[in-house]
Amino acid sequence: MQHPPPRMPDQQRSALLAEHLRWYFAQGCAVESQMGFQVVLVKGNKPVNHVLHLLITLLTCGAWGIVWIGLSLTAGQSRQLLTVDEWGNVTLQPAPRPLG
Repeated sequence: MQHPPPRMPDQQRSALLAEHLRWYFAQGCAVESQMGFQVVLVKGNKPVNHVLHLLITLLTCGAWGIVWIGLSLTAGQSRQLLTVDEWGNVTLQPAPRPLG
């Protein structure tokens, strides 16, 4: 009869999570939210303010449109959910978009 593996103490889980967070910070990620042993990481640029860019494009007789297109193609954020379970297994998966 096999016994389940022992659960990892919370202090070790916290240290393991912190270790992984340091690596993701070095990759340019930021913490959007954290609850217990789950962290939502965000990487990328803030979404483009299309209303502002439309106004600037109109004021510059279309010249700003080139910049606007470039920003639209490269903008966006990705969200990942980093979790450390009770046994110390670390998982990274796509996180759902926040509501609102």
